[in-house]
Amino acid sequence: MKITNELSILMQLLSKKTNAIQIGATEEEILDTLNIKDKNKSFEFQNLINYLSYHLEPLGLQLRFNPLDDHWFLTFDYDTTDVISANPFKDQPRLGATLFYTLACCFSNSGVGKIDEIRNLRKKKFVIEDLKELEKLGYLKIDKYNGDVRLTSLIGYTLDLNALFMKIALKLKEE
Repeated sequence: MKITNELSILMQLLSKKTNAIQIGATEEEILDTLNIKDKNKSFEFQNLINYLSYHLEPLGLQLRFNPLDDHWFLTFDYDTTDVISANPFKDQPRLGATLFYTLACCFSNSGVGKIDEIRNLRKKKFVIEDLKELEKLGYLKIDKYNGDVRLTSLIGYTLDLNALFMKIALKLKEE
């Protein structure tokens, strides 16, 4: 009976929306809430995560980790969402392209991109409008005074960053 209660609490923690750009809970929050404090707490945490993942799979749900803010969260299985073809930018591929170049710029510069560098990478004059729109959507923050752009943790919830990095690494290895 204890595992059922723990899974209910875990489901609630992993599906909670803290604010507009953050979902789920950190390992520490989960362990504290479940009152797991012994020296094997990391092992117990992994067992809970694996057990929950196993039971979520038939429902088309997936347990994922956002490395940008260390949060575990629930999402739809990517195989399922690929079939549905959910696109957060609907009919605006320019926003997706600008976000991609912003992501590349930020990751190559310790998390901070420059508007001018994004403009040069994107090869478009009017990138600032796209960046402002992406900021309204919650994907990034713009510092207008020094031209800095920083990603928010929302990007980690809408993209599978581990898969993206793996594809980039494999592509670079091929070249």
